[in-house]
Amino acid sequence: MAFTVSEFKSNLAAGGGGARPALYTVDIHNSADASLDFGNSTTTSYEGLLVKAAAIPAATIAPLAVNYAGRAYKWTGFRTFDNWTVTVLNDEDFSIRFKMMEWMRSISGQLDGTRDTDYGSPITAAGSYEDGYAIVKQLGTDGLVKQVYKMYNLWPTELGEIAVDWSSDMIQEYTIGFAYDYWGHGTTTTATNVVNATQPA
Repeated sequence: MAFTVSEFKSNLAAGGGGARPALYTVDIHNSADASLDFGNSTTTSYEGLLVKAAAIPAATIAPLAVNYAGRAYKWTGFRTFDNWTVTVLNDEDFSIRFKMMEWMRSISGQLDGTRDTDYGSPITAAGSYEDGYAIVKQLGTDGLVKQVYKMYNLWPTELGEIAVDWSSDMIQEYTIGFAYDYWGHGTTTTATNVVNATQPA
């Protein structure tokens, strides 16, 4: 099939020139305790800027194998949602890390196993510590929000290690793994009118 470079460029430009992986924002919220929120787009918090890498969540429908007459036939199985992972740049205050540690203690108890109404009790008067959410916004080269993905019933399941090394002068970074129940998707055309992605995937 014949093609020209100008056709390729014009078709790519018709879609905005291609989505860029570096143009995004991430907001993560603990719904049961506002003091643990970070990266809230309605506040002046800087911590959301420290999320160096994340991902738009995947969509998976597992195949269900049914055996018949010596053959395996695939039918549609359950929709599954893998854990979501972010990479965070560490500041000297360890601000995000401490908030994640506190969130995890609220769910499963303090590090020494102590449990009380504040630590180890996922349900509070304000809601559930397992009822957080995260929003990933894909930005365009014009600075406007193009796509919004929201993960529901989110909570931290893994707080990654931080490497220390005399031979390195890099800024520390670590990963946080989150479990969630499902994600929704929405779109918007202006950065000041963000859709909270209420439509299930």
